Amino acid sequence: MLFIPFLVVAGDGAGSIGCVPSVAVADDGTPSILGPPTLTATDLRRWWDSTERGQPPRLSLEIDDVIALYLSEGDAEGVRGDYAFAQAILETGYFTSTDTEINNFAGIAHHDDAASGTAYPDAETGVRAQIQLLKKFAVGNDVALAQPDVAPNAGASATTWGGLAGTWASSPQYWESLSRVYEAMPSGADAAAADAPVAARALCSSGPLAINGDYALPVERIWYEQHPEWFSKPHHDYPAADIPVPTGTPIYAAAAGVVVSTPVGGRCGIGVIINGDDGAQYTYCHGLPGSHQVATGDAVLVGQRLMLSASTGNSQGPHLHFAIRIAGEARCPQPLFEAVVNVRPITVSLLPDAGCSY
Repeated sequence: MLFIPFLVVAGDGAGSIGCVPSVAVADDGTPSILGPPTLTATDLRRWWDSTERGQPPRLSLEIDDVIALYLSEGDAEGVRGDYAFAQAILETGYFTSTDTEINNFAGIAHHDDAASGTAYPDAETGVRAQIQLLKKFAVGNDVALAQPDVAPNAGASATTWGGLAGTWASSPQYWESLSRVYEAMPSGADAAAADAPVAARALCSSGPLAINGDYALPVERIWYEQHPEWFSKPHHDYPAADIPVPTGTPIYAAAAGVVVSTPVGGRCGIGVIINGDDGAQYTYCHGLPGSHQVATGDAVLVGQRLMLSASTGNSQGPHLHFAIRIAGEARCPQPLFEAVVNVRPITVSLLPDAGCSY
């Protein structure tokens, strides 16, 4: 794929409560294609503003909306949307190339001897095609996609951004050019943020866990403090809870026990199932590929990190699906959440089996 290296000056991103955890580098020393973003929508917008480029005339959608698309489409597929946006900057020269006019932001099918790449009907489809093709490079062409498939099959494989050199693009310096773009974004965003009102700056806190004796919330306490309704609302069809935390949110063991399964497909997607020491079974679903931190047979402690959230399996968006079963019978986890946060006595066997689903 054709690309033109450009140096950049600044950036904006999409975020969550607190800092999204950094993605570990792989054996080649470059970040994984799969994973949560580090930069937020605010970061990426501030960086873009610092370049003083305004709205690109060839871009069919407002730049703010394009930034949001990269992060939301990336969240849906478990691909780093901030790096994908940097890749688009590199491939299109800040959205100035002729491919920009046909909503192709990543040089898809624009080989060195071709006049242009694949045309897409709108910017949303163009961003989605790029994100999905990155996922196919990382996982394979048969990977399940969260959105309808609009991307061509990958003709090569790469699990890291560095691995795209010689596969996605012909240049062996592709990673060096991409990393120069990406590395300029945080500094540009920080410089812009220094002049912003304190209330407008992104909250960056990992926050403590909420633990009450032998039980804990499956996510950090700050999520409950800012969105208590997430933890009390009914599930859509049976006793359980769907907590809509964004991709990359750490998921923790609500109770101690032994891991009996770590699904990587099906309705649960990436998940963890634990037989609790209290006799209940705990299920955590829709995690991020490659984020498992426990394996089948492991003994886990209450509050131990299990994986990161995402939108794998039967999911319409990033969230944690959390379920409790006792003797095979689904129980309502909502009273458990309230008891943990308010430090009330908890008897898991007394959790109700009705009243928490539509």
